[in-house]
Amino acid sequence: MDALATAGTVAIPVLAAWSVLRLWLRPGATLGDAVSAYGWSALGLAVGRFSGPGWLVPACWTTTGLALAYHLGRLLLWIVAKPIVPIDPVVLRQRLLDACRAETGPEAFLVGVSPDGYLTFWGLETAGIPRCRLRPGPGCATCLLEELVGELAVDAADVVAEYRARLAERANQLFALRRGVIDNRWKAELRPVKGARTPFEHSPCTVHRF
Repeated sequence: MDALATAGTVAIPVLAAWSVLRLWLRPGATLGDAVSAYGWSALGLAVGRFSGPGWLVPACWTTTGLALAYHLGRLLLWIVAKPIVPIDPVVLRQRLLDACRAETGPEAFLVGVSPDGYLTFWGLETAGIPRCRLRPGPGCATCLLEELVGELAVDAADVVAEYRARLAERANQLFALRRGVIDNRWKAELRPVKGARTPFEHSPCTVHRF
């Protein structure tokens, strides 16, 4: 019985530490990971305080602190993120297509959907599309992104299919679009997101909801 009790006591901080590692290292940490991290840590604190060994309390305070550090970091990233600018998706689509089809338009740019569901462009400032988080109405920003890539890039079908596959793996991606030097046609490829890699989880459409 003592061996079982000891094994159960040791398992608590191990499970708490495993849950914290999933928060920090897993692309697209889930609510379940957070609940597990805090739940096992709280259980360890309770057991350590009332009936368990003394080492259990500092061990579980450590896992609690690491879980809090992860979520505080996410909060700080959200606070210092670029401002949110509302924009009509029809206006955005036309502005983008006009800029990219013009002879003096951009040669390349990046675009993606942030973990909180906003479109962000890099490299289109001269075309009147600022480098900020764009809120294109109440619709799905990821659907709009795929439509924009589809209208612009000649290889869009394959790249969009790969994009959806990576989102299903909870690994957010950016579209890198580049204009051909000779044929002047746009092509797309995927780039991994640096930093917070979780895709937007609460899309208004069922295709991109996780």
